[in-house]
Amino acid sequence: MKLLFTSILFSISTVTLAQSYKDSILLLNGISYNANITEYKGGVLHFEYITKKGHYKTLEMTRSRIFSYHKNGTESIMYQKNPDIIDDFEVHEMKRYAIGGYDARQTYNPRYVFWTTLVATYGISLWDTYLTQKAFNPVQFPDLNAGFFGKGPTMVPFVAPLVFSLGFAMPKMRVKDKYIVHKNYHGDQMYYNGFNDYSRKKRLFGALKGSAIGLGLGLISYSILKIN
Repeated sequence: MKLLFTSILFSISTVTLAQSYKDSILLLNGISYNANITEYKGGVLHFEYITKKGHYKTLEMTRSRIFSYHKNGTESIMYQKNPDIIDDFEVHEMKRYAIGGYDARQTYNPRYVFWTTLVATYGISLWDTYLTQKAFNPVQFPDLNAGFFGKGPTMVPFVAPLVFSLGFAMPKMRVKDKYIVHKNYHGDQMYYNGFNDYSRKKRLFGALKGSAIGLGLGLISYSILKIN
Protein backbone atom coordinates (compact mmCIF):
# COMPACT_ATOMS: atom_id res chain seq x y z
CA MET A 1 0.00 0.00 0.00
CA LYS A 2 2.82 2.35 0.88
CA LEU A 3 4.57 1.54 -2.42
CA LEU A 4 1.38 2.22 -4.37
CA PHE A 5 0.87 5.55 -2.62
CA THR A 6 4.49 6.51 -3.31
CA SER A 7 4.13 5.61 -6.99
CA ILE A 8 0.94 7.65 -7.34
CA LEU A 9 2.53 10.62 -5.56
CA PHE A 10 5.60 10.38 -7.81
CA SER A 11 3.46 10.26 -10.95
CA ILE A 12 1.41 13.28 -9.87
CA SER A 13 4.50 15.30 -9.00
CA THR A 14 6.16 14.40 -12.33
CA VAL A 15 3.10 15.42 -14.36
CA THR A 16 2.70 18.63 -12.33
CA LEU A 17 6.35 19.55 -12.84
CA ALA A 18 6.22 18.77 -16.56
CA GLN A 19 3.08 20.89 -16.95
CA SER A 20 4.86 23.80 -15.29
CA TYR A 21 7.12 23.94 -18.37
CA LYS A 22 5.19 26.26 -20.69
CA ASP A 23 7.56 26.24 -23.66
CA SER A 24 7.45 23.62 -26.41
CA ILE A 25 9.82 22.38 -29.12
CA LEU A 26 9.00 20.43 -32.29
CA LEU A 27 11.83 18.64 -34.10
CA LEU A 28 11.89 17.85 -37.81
CA ASN A 29 11.34 14.14 -37.09
CA GLY A 30 8.22 14.77 -34.99
CA ILE A 31 9.76 14.47 -31.53
CA SER A 32 8.41 17.17 -29.21
CA TYR A 33 9.36 18.50 -25.78
CA ASN A 34 7.49 20.41 -23.12
CA ALA A 35 10.38 22.42 -21.82
CA ASN A 36 11.79 25.50 -20.20
CA ILE A 37 13.85 27.22 -22.89
CA THR A 38 16.73 29.00 -21.22
CA GLU A 39 18.67 30.39 -24.17
CA TYR A 40 19.09 30.44 -27.93
CA LYS A 41 22.60 31.45 -28.91
CA GLY A 42 24.91 30.76 -31.81
CA GLY A 43 22.44 28.48 -33.57
CA VAL A 44 22.01 26.29 -30.47
CA LEU A 45 18.85 26.02 -28.34
CA HIS A 46 19.35 25.37 -24.62
CA PHE A 47 16.43 23.96 -22.63
CA GLU A 48 15.37 21.92 -19.61
CA TYR A 49 12.75 19.18 -19.54
CA ILE A 50 11.44 16.25 -17.49
CA THR A 51 11.77 12.71 -18.88
CA LYS A 52 8.93 10.17 -18.74
CA LYS A 53 10.70 8.60 -15.76
CA GLY A 54 10.67 11.90 -13.94
CA HIS A 55 14.34 12.75 -14.38
CA TYR A 56 15.37 16.37 -14.83
CA LYS A 57 17.58 16.92 -17.89
CA THR A 58 19.17 19.76 -19.80
CA LEU A 59 19.78 19.61 -23.54
CA GLU A 60 21.52 21.62 -26.22
CA MET A 61 20.23 21.22 -29.77
CA THR A 62 21.33 22.80 -33.04
CA ARG A 63 18.72 24.60 -35.14
CA SER A 64 19.25 22.14 -38.01
CA ARG A 65 17.26 19.54 -36.03
CA ILE A 66 14.44 21.86 -34.97
CA PHE A 67 11.37 22.93 -36.91
CA SER A 68 10.14 25.48 -34.40
CA TYR A 69 9.77 26.33 -30.74
CA HIS A 70 7.18 28.23 -28.72
CA LYS A 71 8.28 30.52 -25.90
CA ASN A 72 5.94 32.84 -24.03
CA GLY A 73 3.22 32.04 -26.57
CA THR A 74 5.32 33.08 -29.58
CA GLU A 75 6.47 30.62 -32.25
CA SER A 76 9.97 30.92 -33.67
CA ILE A 77 10.55 28.85 -36.82
CA MET A 78 14.07 27.45 -37.03
CA TYR A 79 13.71 25.48 -40.24
CA GLN A 80 14.91 27.09 -43.45
CA LYS A 81 14.71 25.65 -46.93
CA ASN A 82 18.10 24.99 -48.46
CA PRO A 83 18.15 26.87 -51.81
CA ASP A 84 20.90 24.57 -53.11
CA ILE A 85 18.63 21.50 -52.86
CA ILE A 86 15.98 21.56 -55.58
CA ASP A 87 13.45 19.29 -53.87
CA ASP A 88 14.03 20.51 -50.32
CA PHE A 89 10.78 21.15 -48.41
CA GLU A 90 9.21 24.57 -48.10
CA VAL A 91 8.49 25.72 -44.54
CA HIS A 92 4.76 24.93 -44.75
CA GLU A 93 5.55 21.47 -46.17
CA MET A 94 8.06 20.67 -43.44
CA LYS A 95 5.56 21.72 -40.79
CA ARG A 96 2.98 19.23 -42.09
CA TYR A 97 5.67 16.54 -42.38
CA ALA A 98 6.87 17.12 -38.79
CA ILE A 99 3.32 17.06 -37.42
CA GLY A 100 2.72 13.77 -39.24
CA GLY A 101 5.75 12.33 -37.48
CA TYR A 102 4.51 13.77 -34.18
CA ASP A 103 1.09 12.13 -34.51
CA ALA A 104 2.67 8.78 -35.41
CA ARG A 105 4.79 8.92 -32.26
CA GLN A 106 1.72 9.62 -30.14
CA THR A 107 -0.71 7.06 -31.55
CA TYR A 108 1.00 4.36 -33.63
CA ASN A 109 2.25 1.20 -31.94
CA PRO A 110 2.34 -1.85 -34.24
CA ARG A 111 2.27 -4.58 -31.60
CA TYR A 112 0.88 -6.97 -34.20
CA VAL A 113 4.20 -6.78 -36.09
CA PHE A 114 6.17 -7.82 -33.02
CA TRP A 115 3.91 -10.75 -32.13
CA THR A 116 3.42 -11.90 -35.73
CA THR A 117 7.15 -12.04 -36.45
CA LEU A 118 7.92 -13.64 -33.08
CA VAL A 119 5.42 -16.48 -33.60
CA ALA A 120 6.31 -16.92 -37.29
CA THR A 121 10.08 -17.03 -36.73
CA TYR A 122 9.68 -19.40 -33.80
CA GLY A 123 7.53 -21.66 -35.97
CA ILE A 124 10.10 -21.56 -38.79
CA SER A 125 12.88 -22.37 -36.29
CA LEU A 126 10.95 -25.41 -35.03
CA TRP A 127 10.05 -26.65 -38.50
CA ASP A 128 13.68 -26.26 -39.57
CA THR A 129 14.67 -28.94 -37.03
CA TYR A 130 12.06 -31.43 -38.23
CA LEU A 131 13.64 -34.65 -39.47
CA THR A 132 11.37 -36.60 -41.79
CA GLN A 133 11.28 -40.37 -41.89
CA LYS A 134 12.25 -40.28 -45.56
CA ALA A 135 15.42 -38.31 -44.88
CA PHE A 136 17.37 -41.29 -43.57
CA ASN A 137 17.49 -45.06 -43.71
CA PRO A 138 16.42 -46.46 -40.32
CA VAL A 139 18.34 -49.66 -41.03
CA GLN A 140 21.61 -47.82 -41.56
CA PHE A 141 20.90 -45.28 -38.81
CA PRO A 142 18.90 -47.10 -36.15
CA ASP A 143 19.73 -44.51 -33.49
CA LEU A 144 18.13 -41.62 -35.37
CA ASN A 145 14.61 -40.49 -34.51
CA ALA A 146 12.28 -38.68 -36.86
CA GLY A 147 10.32 -35.61 -35.72
CA PHE A 148 10.88 -32.12 -34.37
CA PHE A 149 14.36 -31.39 -33.02
CA GLY A 150 15.64 -34.37 -34.98
CA LYS A 151 18.24 -32.37 -36.90
CA GLY A 152 20.28 -29.26 -36.31
CA PRO A 153 19.13 -25.83 -37.48
CA THR A 154 20.11 -24.54 -40.92
CA MET A 155 20.53 -20.94 -42.08
CA VAL A 156 16.84 -20.61 -42.98
CA PRO A 157 15.66 -19.21 -39.61
CA PHE A 158 18.54 -16.73 -39.57
CA VAL A 159 17.27 -15.17 -42.80
CA ALA A 160 13.76 -14.68 -41.37
CA PRO A 161 14.51 -11.47 -39.37
CA LEU A 162 15.80 -9.75 -42.52
CA VAL A 163 12.89 -10.93 -44.68
CA PHE A 164 10.22 -10.00 -42.13
CA SER A 165 11.79 -6.63 -41.38
CA LEU A 166 11.88 -5.61 -45.03
CA GLY A 167 8.45 -7.07 -45.66
CA PHE A 168 6.81 -5.03 -42.91
CA ALA A 169 8.85 -1.85 -43.34
CA MET A 170 8.80 -1.29 -47.11
CA PRO A 171 5.11 -0.80 -47.94
CA LYS A 172 3.32 2.41 -46.99
CA MET A 173 0.39 2.03 -44.64
CA ARG A 174 -2.98 3.71 -44.95
CA VAL A 175 -3.17 6.22 -42.11
CA LYS A 176 -6.43 5.47 -40.30
CA ASP A 177 -8.49 8.22 -38.71
CA LYS A 178 -7.88 6.82 -35.23
CA TYR A 179 -4.16 7.60 -35.59
CA ILE A 180 -4.67 11.23 -36.65
CA VAL A 181 -4.46 13.67 -33.74
CA HIS A 182 -4.49 16.81 -35.90
CA LYS A 183 -7.71 16.17 -37.84
CA ASN A 184 -7.21 19.24 -40.04
CA TYR A 185 -4.40 17.37 -41.82
CA HIS A 186 -6.67 14.55 -42.96
CA GLY A 187 -5.90 13.87 -46.62
CA ASP A 188 -2.67 15.92 -46.62
CA GLN A 189 0.09 14.03 -48.44
CA MET A 190 3.00 15.75 -46.67
CA TYR A 191 1.42 14.87 -43.33
CA TYR A 192 1.04 11.26 -44.47
CA ASN A 193 4.68 11.19 -45.60
CA GLY A 194 5.85 12.26 -42.15
CA PHE A 195 3.56 9.72 -40.50
CA ASN A 196 4.68 6.89 -42.78
CA ASP A 197 8.39 7.61 -42.41
CA TYR A 198 8.14 7.12 -38.65
CA SER A 199 5.65 4.22 -38.79
CA ARG A 200 8.03 2.37 -41.14
CA LYS A 201 10.79 2.62 -38.54
CA LYS A 202 8.44 1.33 -35.84
CA ARG A 203 7.46 -1.66 -37.97
CA LEU A 204 11.10 -2.31 -38.91
CA PHE A 205 12.30 -2.38 -35.30
CA GLY A 206 9.20 -4.29 -34.17
CA ALA A 207 9.85 -6.97 -36.80
CA LEU A 208 13.55 -7.14 -35.95
CA LYS A 209 12.84 -7.48 -32.26
CA GLY A 210 10.04 -10.03 -32.65
CA SER A 211 11.90 -12.22 -35.14
CA ALA A 212 15.14 -12.08 -33.11
CA ILE A 213 13.30 -13.27 -30.01
CA GLY A 214 11.52 -15.97 -32.02
CA LEU A 215 14.84 -17.15 -33.43
CA GLY A 216 16.39 -17.18 -29.97
CA LEU A 217 13.50 -19.20 -28.53
CA GLY A 218 13.81 -21.67 -31.40
CA LEU A 219 17.53 -22.21 -30.81
CA ILE A 220 17.01 -22.59 -27.06
CA SER A 221 14.18 -25.07 -27.65
CA TYR A 222 16.40 -27.15 -29.93
CA SER A 223 19.32 -27.17 -27.49
CA ILE A 224 17.03 -28.39 -24.70
CA LEU A 225 14.75 -30.79 -26.61
CA LYS A 226 16.94 -32.23 -29.38
CA ILE A 227 16.34 -35.95 -29.82
CA ASN A 228 19.38 -36.97 -31.82
